[in-house]
Amino acid sequence: MKLEDLRFFTRVVALGNLSAAGREFGLSPSAASARLTALETGAGSQLLARTTRKVSLTEAGQVFIEHANRALSEMDAAMSALEASTEAPRGTLRITSNVSFVRKHVLPYLNEFKSEYPDVRIEMNITDRIVDIVEEGYDLAIRVAELPDSALKARKLAENPRYLCASPDYIARHGEPTSPADLANHECLGFEPMPAWYFAGPNGEVAHHVHSAISSDNGDFTHEAAIHGLGLTVKSIAHIWEDLREGRLVVVMRDYPVTRAGAVWAVYPPGKQTPPKVTAFIDFLQKKFGRPAYWEADFRQE
Repeated sequence: MKLEDLRFFTRVVALGNLSAAGREFGLSPSAASARLTALETGAGSQLLARTTRKVSLTEAGQVFIEHANRALSEMDAAMSALEASTEAPRGTLRITSNVSFVRKHVLPYLNEFKSEYPDVRIEMNITDRIVDIVEEGYDLAIRVAELPDSALKARKLAENPRYLCASPDYIARHGEPTSPADLANHECLGFEPMPAWYFAGPNGEVAHHVHSAISSDNGDFTHEAAIHGLGLTVKSIAHIWEDLREGRLVVVMRDYPVTRAGAVWAVYPPGKQTPPKVTAFIDFLQKKFGRPAYWEADFRQE
């Protein structure tokens, strides 16, 4: 049985959907089904009960998934220990991060990283979903948010404050808010993972619960909507620094700074030894971003 087949099976179970797991592995629906059938043939039991919409574990599948997860965990630990025992970073580096940050601040530097570390293969998962990196077998997550308490290791790559902003066209048509109370009279672009905005006021933190005719579960949509003059939005400086520099967006309500701002973090699984490929990539990004990070330094020069 191949390890890749076990990884595929665990992703089918995690997602509850054969086609979705197939897409992650670059398989057509028919190829995904054939792969699962071959795995079940090798196991000598039906592991999953399948319908057109979802899959569920059979009794045999319940037994198999426990051992499959354990086997993959042991093999990943063995590979990490082996990689950590060598001087040069090598092997596949599985990274997960959100779309916007990778496009702006990671992708432009991958060529340089590959030149420095030719024995490291990059496998990038781009999603706005918060991935369980241990369960799903990732070496590293780049997260642009406040971190919840967890057993994961984390290194801060850069600060990333948030700002309330809008296009000059929107401000010309609707005026500029000067306090959170003014937001009730403005179009505030809703972002589902952030139902409220928080600001630092003279008497403590002030919350504004966002109600809008336009909302989305995608941060890039609210970003573009703001540029097109559809309303106000709260964005991190790493997301909008070029728009501020080039005048597509302007920061408003500076007397009430946005609170609960995140930073950029490298998050990776716990363990006695961090694989050299992980350390090399984190060190590389910190060097490229600078201190303060170029997006923050650029904004301060206004």
